[in-house]
Amino acid sequence: MNPNTLQRRFYNPVQKDYVTFLETSRESGGKRTHGLLEVAPGGKVNPHYHKTFSETFIVRSGTLGLQLGSRKLVLQAGEKATVPVNTLHAWSNTAQERLVCDVILEPGNEGFEKALQAGYGLATDGLMQPNGMPKNIWHLALLVELSETKIAGGVRLLNGLFGLMAKIARKLGKHKDLEKYYQLYS
Repeated sequence: MNPNTLQRRFYNPVQKDYVTFLETSRESGGKRTHGLLEVAPGGKVNPHYHKTFSETFIVRSGTLGLQLGSRKLVLQAGEKATVPVNTLHAWSNTAQERLVCDVILEPGNEGFEKALQAGYGLATDGLMQPNGMPKNIWHLALLVELSETKIAGGVRLLNGLFGLMAKIARKLGKHKDLEKYYQLYS
């Protein structure tokens, strides 16, 4: 990787995965965000949905378990699936080898890009719990809002509360804690 690529690659020591931004929303004129995701065995993201962008997964190597609405898919190298806007989804690497896949958001989403950078930065600084959630509730609310992610399942009732909490967090200046992690936008 060239030095520019290394500056675009972020590691999460809690989840043990990497994300490399191949094309940001700004670079594509808002058309897409394109990242390369490298996930350790056992890595996963719990059920959620996005209200403003679709998410396409293209597997390069390894195996991607994808819950797409009520369907459960298993994707191998060369296979892809698109999660439409407002569709419940979750993904996991249940295999014993590292999963590498492209993830493309359409349209691009700068807030999601910032949330990933901040979340990985918080994890690097020891500010994440073992389950991948920020230790600081204000940071959690801000990350949920930034990423335009809605949580599903038993805690879905918190979605409205997170919006209110994010407004309070900004008034308290907690958003400034995250800004130092926005390396692609400094």
